[in-house]
Amino acid sequence: MSEPDDGPIPRIRTRREPSANRFFTFVEEDLVLPEGGAYTYYHLESHFDAVVVVPVLPGGDVLLERIYRHPYRRHVWEFPAGGIEPGEDPCAAGVRELEEETGYRASECRPLTSYEAIPGLLRMRLHIVMAQGLTPGGTQNRDAMELLQVHRFTRDEAWQLSQQPPVSSFLAMGLAALALHGSTNDNGNE
Repeated sequence: MSEPDDGPIPRIRTRREPSANRFFTFVEEDLVLPEGGAYTYYHLESHFDAVVVVPVLPGGDVLLERIYRHPYRRHVWEFPAGGIEPGEDPCAAGVRELEEETGYRASECRPLTSYEAIPGLLRMRLHIVMAQGLTPGGTQNRDAMELLQVHRFTRDEAWQLSQQPPVSSFLAMGLAALALHGSTNDNGNE
């Protein structure tokens, strides 16, 4: 498939980074628009890409987390997720995050899809992987703000949870990727 001719793009006149932390840099750029006008654009640049892992148990059920998300001041349903270390493969990161957050180990992992999470606001690629061959008994190693409980659901139950606001993109996109690319047999395996 050929790329369309997108036309001219804005030129960056000045760039400022008013703040940064271990996750993101806040960027403020003064742009010169193609027709000559000016515009100040604000966005975040992530210091790493991220992975969402869809854990599929034998029989096809999935594991979800009920995790506290401070911007909403409440718990939401999500698949396990986290940052990808420099040089780390998305599947390796997904398997690592799964064990750290849930205590489950995965013997199999495969990529489902990747996308830009919020391209108008955040520069970060999000990878969705499916983990199978799950066994409990791994070592949990949660961050202080990973206030969560792990629950098992059928895919239909998980879909119903994804219809109750606030809906985490980690849950919605993980379920969509699983439906489109994650075919499994009755044992939860390919």
